[in-house]
Amino acid sequence: MIYKKSKKAWAWLIFGCLFLGYYLIELPIIGTAFNSLLWCWGVGGAICLLFAALTFHFGRISIPRGLFVAVCVIVALIFAFFCFIEILFISHMGEKGEENLDYIIVLGAKVNKNEVPSKPLYWRIEKAAEYLEKNPQTRAILSGGKGADEPISEAECMFRELVKRNIPAERLILESEATDTNENIRFSLNLMEEDARFGVISNNFHIYRAVQISEKISGKDVSGIAANYIDPLLIHYMAREAVGIFVDVLCGNMDF
Repeated sequence: MIYKKSKKAWAWLIFGCLFLGYYLIELPIIGTAFNSLLWCWGVGGAICLLFAALTFHFGRISIPRGLFVAVCVIVALIFAFFCFIEILFISHMGEKGEENLDYIIVLGAKVNKNEVPSKPLYWRIEKAAEYLEKNPQTRAILSGGKGADEPISEAECMFRELVKRNIPAERLILESEATDTNENIRFSLNLMEEDARFGVISNNFHIYRAVQISEKISGKDVSGIAANYIDPLLIHYMAREAVGIFVDVLCGNMDF
């Protein structure tokens, strides 16, 4: 039977279904495939299904040995580098930060159309409230601008939510211009004293990159404070974070 021609074809089919299924399940949740790189799962699934179809139809696909070896080496190097980066930031996902910092910078994330924080932002707000309650002398810089699809700035959303959690407004400083992590840090540094001790709050999957960027820009040791992120999208964010780290290292925004 044709379905017994190749175990490789079945492997391609299974991976294709898993990648494409993950993409279709998470797309309605994340709301956009382009900005989040979620489309990579869909494209990867489609490619796997294409290889499955070709293998089922033609059996073993003949590839020149030199090309096959080159592709295997490239894939192995990419996989090894990906694993190295994953280990780097996974080892920092439990960062708790120092106590009694002068400031914490709370990095923004998407605000939903009903002015409610997205899941990543919700967890950052929760962690900020927890830290500020335990460290009453610390002030928070809430950093995040207003995206084209956001009703209010991320800083304003964080401010409202923290005030609801009984954090005094005078302890909260809004920075409403930043559009990425680099700007979050650069703009926030302008709002604190030069010798201030500060930490950064972001989700567990992002905290390593956030701290490395902060240390590169400020030239100081920066305390990372990891907020939880509990959701199936964590798989996607962890994969995307590896790409983000690679890009930021190439651009000189951070060091390993």
